[in-house]
Amino acid sequence: MEDISTFLCFRLGALSRRIYRHYNTLYSRYGITVTQSFILFDLLLHKSSNMKDIASRVQLDSPAITGLVDRLAKENLVERKEDPSDRRGLLVGLTTKGRKLAKELAPVAEEFNTKMHAVLIPEDIAVFERSLDRLEKGLKEKNPERQTEVLHG
Repeated sequence: MEDISTFLCFRLGALSRRIYRHYNTLYSRYGITVTQSFILFDLLLHKSSNMKDIASRVQLDSPAITGLVDRLAKENLVERKEDPSDRRGLLVGLTTKGRKLAKELAPVAEEFNTKMHAVLIPEDIAVFERSLDRLEKGLKEKNPERQTEVLHG
């Protein structure tokens, strides 16, 4: 067996954890986590949304979104309202406090994104983004055989 540090999934996971630690350190001053910030940023762009739509856009499952929204609501950063088009559904939206925090955090996220871009040359960024798109597309496939086919071209 190869050294696990040569596995792409290991390297991507390790890098993701490093990025999350960096963001969580920055965001701890504001009392939230990087994952909670994804919801705030999403709601900044989409006003109020149902949980399913938020989950789809931030690529988390509904139970995870529910827990995150619960914690954000407890901090008065988001609020839930009845969905007028679906009496059983709830819409989640930013409170004034949540909107202010999201706007305050956006430059922090943008600055880190700029730093990551600065590490790579423009040609590498384009290749990296295409590679991420291809991996994402291949891993969305339900059939493992089809995943391999998509990933290998």
